[in-house]
Amino acid sequence: MLVFHWLIHTRGGFLTRLVIGLSFFATLAIVDFRKHGQRARRWREYAFLVACVAAAILYGVLNDQVTSRISWEYFYYGKQLDKVLGEPTPPDSFALSREAAKIGAMATWSVGLLLGVAILMANNPRRDRPQLSFRDLLMLLPIVLAITVACAIVGGAVGWFGWLNWIAEDFRDMWSARIWRPPHFMATYGAHLGGYIGGLIGGAWGVWRVFGLRKT
Repeated sequence: MLVFHWLIHTRGGFLTRLVIGLSFFATLAIVDFRKHGQRARRWREYAFLVACVAAAILYGVLNDQVTSRISWEYFYYGKQLDKVLGEPTPPDSFALSREAAKIGAMATWSVGLLLGVAILMANNPRRDRPQLSFRDLLMLLPIVLAITVACAIVGGAVGWFGWLNWIAEDFRDMWSARIWRPPHFMATYGAHLGGYIGGLIGGAWGVWRVFGLRKT
């Protein structure tokens, strides 16, 4: 759990994921060039992956802009922005929005990359099934985002009513003591958790949809 937190929420983890992502792209480029030479067409796949990453970052930034207004406590204490934003509470709204945007981008770009890779793998060439065009693949992204947003909204509602308190004793203690505006804090936690679950569901739907469309 500590490794996951470091990988997702720290700058060191962000740089690690960035290096892994760039290495992945570079490997694909080298393999494609060695196999096809000047006929290499990998750039279309790169463009799709970039679109997936951009969509994920956009979602992460917008999600954290909304949720940071629901519970500044979640970011200030839960994400340890107190070390960045300083002592006054509530923190400066502009500074909070800026730091929340960074957190959103850092937490979601690799999710978009993994989603794009999964969809491209589902669209790999096969003799018995035609490949979808990259335009067709791009048309899947709005639906994936819609699924993610819907799950985030549901997660936020579940958290607001305290139905996620079972996850951690700290949540139950916070709710009982009524500190950090527990409904707001837990709604934000639920929205983030729901977003990750929604991304997983949306990604699975995207892969399933590619397989289905290739059968027709």
